[in-house]
Amino acid sequence: MMTNKGIDIPDNLVKNYLKSLIGLFYKILPIKESGEPSLGKYMDSLQRELIGCQSLISELNYDELYLSLLSILQYLIENDCNTEVVRCEVFKAINICKKLQKKYCVEEV
Repeated sequence: MMTNKGIDIPDNLVKNYLKSLIGLFYKILPIKESGEPSLGKYMDSLQRELIGCQSLISELNYDELYLSLLSILQYLIENDCNTEVVRCEVFKAINICKKLQKKYCVEEV
């Protein structure tokens, strides 16, 4: 993938980043379940990271899956959801991350 500055990013780096997003989204669930007050700050930080990545890699600006991730996160930030809804949305986001991995990462033979 190319950055918005024309710099090529190695496929492995993109693959590792997309894989790390799974953990970052999953982390929302135990924070919610524990009632930790830092959940809002965590999700805001994750949202800033995703928007930054989207700005860095211009190809993501036109990807409906990436927009879905941002939309799920925005909904969770704006709404005080119960744990069941958060769980459902977190696992939906994880599935989207896996689809992004398949879409953008060349499988090694």
